[in-house]
Amino acid sequence: MVSNRSALWNHRDFLNVWAAETVSVFGSQFYLIAMPLAAVILLDASAYEMGILFSLEMLPFLLFGLLAGVLADRRRRRTIMIVCDFGRAVALAVIPVSWYFGALSLPIMYAVAFVAGTFTAFFDIAYQAYLPVLVKRSELLDANSKLETSRASSQVAGPSIAGLAVNALGAPLAITGNFISFLGSAVLLLRVKKRELVVRAEACKSVLGEIKEGLDIVLSSRLLRGIAGCTATGNLFWSMSYAILVLFMESTLELSAIWIGAVFAVGALGAVAGAVLSSRIVSALGLGRAIILSAFLGGVPSMLIVLAYPSNALLVLMPIWFATGFTGVVYNVNQVSLRQAITPDRLQGKMNATMRFIVWGVYPIGGIVGGLLGETVGLRMTILIAGIGMLASVAWIVLSPVAKVKVLPSGSEEAEETGLPHGSEDTVCCAQTY
Repeated sequence: MVSNRSALWNHRDFLNVWAAETVSVFGSQFYLIAMPLAAVILLDASAYEMGILFSLEMLPFLLFGLLAGVLADRRRRRTIMIVCDFGRAVALAVIPVSWYFGALSLPIMYAVAFVAGTFTAFFDIAYQAYLPVLVKRSELLDANSKLETSRASSQVAGPSIAGLAVNALGAPLAITGNFISFLGSAVLLLRVKKRELVVRAEACKSVLGEIKEGLDIVLSSRLLRGIAGCTATGNLFWSMSYAILVLFMESTLELSAIWIGAVFAVGALGAVAGAVLSSRIVSALGLGRAIILSAFLGGVPSMLIVLAYPSNALLVLMPIWFATGFTGVVYNVNQVSLRQAITPDRLQGKMNATMRFIVWGVYPIGGIVGGLLGETVGLRMTILIAGIGMLASVAWIVLSPVAKVKVLPSGSEEAEETGLPHGSEDTVCCAQTY
């Protein structure tokens, strides 16, 4: 359960990181809506081409995810995050510039998606590894809850404003909102004063040796393996659906950019509620049961999207998106906090990189499959198949020791109960949590 909840309000470095994340995620709403709409409206992209666009953005997690983890344990994570913020800003600036000169095309959008996705892969892995350095282990649930609350809150207004911006300025110009947000995030991160301890001895190891170490950390732990399996399976089927979702809303359900933004905003309200209530749910059910229940309930609404038609689209989609946002945040806050709490600082980068490689590496696969299925069996049937797959993903953690975890593990006894490896300096060990 969350302890010392008020301490982080006086933690200046955490507040800067929190503000940077808020600004970044708020701006990302412009990208999430404007990018696919630019492909659909301006370039008449097909379901398959939308799948490719989504896949290229996520492909770097598969190609570079493990390498990013090695880098995050060898270099200062804050520096990596700042460089990636500037890199993403430059990459996204290509879209409005190329549109202005009449050169915007699908290949350019593909290239931007891949480059921006590469910087995001390195940023996200460094970011998740940085938080346990910045705050105490006992503050991780509180810190992750605050970050998710802020992220979800920005997503409430973000999609609606992004939809209005697309309507008023056009999709390419609306992407400049994300460009500005990444610059703001970098400036805020530059204000963080805490110095990181970089273990230079890690540089003496081979890159492949460190990658293997990261894989061993996750795959040798029954608990981490269960979380990885559940999240990866859920993400695989979610990406099948999400790759064609905007196309489904725009063409099948006949929703405008403003209403598409409104649907995403309602989902963000659910995420806010999930972030605020997450600690109470954990107090009532226990950490492990909260993770399992949120994973199970997260798959149910996704199947119900197929009930939406032009005549009832908003009535169906808005409560579904609220429920999806709520359960998704409860799951993520708790499983990420658990992963961070049981991993020694020097292994945070490799652990998070391995998890990202496994759970986000499936996104490009799901995107391609979703695009192909969308053109062969139809958008509605593809979304139904994806929803069933998401519901089935909970089996991974039901069969793992996750249910036995009541609070964040902090000792060897809890390691034994949850199936975590212990007693070795190079494995995830609850006794070594500090």
